[in-house]
Amino acid sequence: MSIVQKVLNHTELNNLELLLNGAFAPLNGYLNQADLSSVLTNQRLSNGKLWPLPLALTLTAAEKLQVQHSERVMLLDDEQRVLAEVVVDSLYRLPSAEVALAAKFDPSISVDTWFASGQVVPIKKILHPAFNSIRHDVPTLKQNLTGWRSIVAVQAAPAIDQADLQRACEWLSGSDVGGGLLVQINANEQAADFHEQVRAIRSQVKCSSARQVKLSLLPCVLGLDAQRCALLQALVSRNYGATSFVLNSQVPAEAQRWLLQHRDEIGLEVIPSKRKQSTNKTALNLAA
Repeated sequence: MSIVQKVLNHTELNNLELLLNGAFAPLNGYLNQADLSSVLTNQRLSNGKLWPLPLALTLTAAEKLQVQHSERVMLLDDEQRVLAEVVVDSLYRLPSAEVALAAKFDPSISVDTWFASGQVVPIKKILHPAFNSIRHDVPTLKQNLTGWRSIVAVQAAPAIDQADLQRACEWLSGSDVGGGLLVQINANEQAADFHEQVRAIRSQVKCSSARQVKLSLLPCVLGLDAQRCALLQALVSRNYGATSFVLNSQVPAEAQRWLLQHRDEIGLEVIPSKRKQSTNKTALNLAA
């Protein structure tokens, strides 16, 4: 029986990279039905841990039949390079009410969609043509941050907001332990001005109160509302070693309040923006 070879689109490829580099801890693969249902309805895994992204591997009915026998799926990029293997532990469909929720994140999902869960095993590194010196997996970056007692994460999505940068620097200057600044950059590689965006951020990041500054370029995650996006940013920042997290100034006030209420559970000191917030819900890119 042949093994399903699934070519990932740009969004799926970004999610795979974040999963494999440790940014999506505690996940090590695609969600099972209990976890996916819980994330869709409650922004939590079935064990109660906060998690906002419904990370799912979708299959057609024909692919599902193949996977039933092989219990494996190979994940490929658009150049047919095999990047990873999924060791499938369950196949399932969602109830119609949850299909409607899932379709808000991925419009291709329908009542006929099958899902596969299981651990993802890396095979080849995902390649990028530029800025590899500021692309880090979690273990490598944490090693570089050894000795930093306080690490404030600020987002650049896709540009850095000077109000957010100033807020981070003020926080560091008021800290009695000092610390470093972690600037996490989201810039869509498919954008025509991608290189200019990253270069501009590099030139704009200045913080005299930080002992060190580290830039980290990550793939973007699209399709989340403001609250889910901010939560994912915070969790990824924590996974990369941040101890504090500056809420992006574009996050609506309601979403900011929600994150502040859950900061102990998130495991970070959440620093609210000083800028007056809009209450409108907007989808944000991930620059976690």
